[in-house]
Amino acid sequence: MSIFTSCSKVLVENFRKFAEKGEPVDTKKIYGAFTMDIIASAAFSTKLDSHNDPNNDFVKVASRVFHTNVNMRFIFYLLLPRVMKFFKVPIFPPEGVKFFSDVTMRIIKERRRTGQTRNDFLQLLMDAADETKAEDKSVEKSDEMLQNYETDINDQVFKNYKPKKALTNDELVAQCVIFFLAGFETTASTLAFASYHLALNPDIQDKLIEELDEAVRQGNGELTYEAIQSMKYLDNVISETLRINSPAVR
Repeated sequence: MSIFTSCSKVLVENFRKFAEKGEPVDTKKIYGAFTMDIIASAAFSTKLDSHNDPNNDFVKVASRVFHTNVNMRFIFYLLLPRVMKFFKVPIFPPEGVKFFSDVTMRIIKERRRTGQTRNDFLQLLMDAADETKAEDKSVEKSDEMLQNYETDINDQVFKNYKPKKALTNDELVAQCVIFFLAGFETTASTLAFASYHLALNPDIQDKLIEELDEAVRQGNGELTYEAIQSMKYLDNVISETLRINSPAVR
């Protein structure tokens, strides 16, 4: 929750600047920076301030990949998805996907070289891969020991045993890249639409604020993960937003 809290404080401050100036707000742009900051922190332990630092490589590449206008590639994917898959035409620009893949591989190599660990999604995947490899080595050693003893050829316990498949580097990279492909644009759009509908319905907004304030009081001044999970009205607001304005067209 600390990642969400720190990124949310930056988000609120950015909104406050617009409010003080009395200027219109491009909520999609601000929420896009917010979701990118969270994904970069949660997946790669990379600290960003996308709204105030638009020249960062992460920000520039993501903008090219996700903020492009509707193009022919996207239209063909909606109309002829099987044809596009048959010819292996990617829906996202390959250079953008390659950038995030290269970044992930560079971080993996550096952490394995230095032995450093971080509290992020990538580290969880690396630890899981290392544990699986350790289990595989343990199984191989047990098999060598078993060969020294006579066993029944019909023994099904070891005959049918198959060790777990370890995560490859490509699979590690894919899981992190999908954070951006699946989470960046969809989350930013949903938050922008939710803000729009709440602005049009101040009575709903007031009721949601009451629920948020109550959750903060129960958490002694903090909004905890458990409190968010129990917020039924917030869930209703998000669900209704997704019903009216789905960020995914297909």
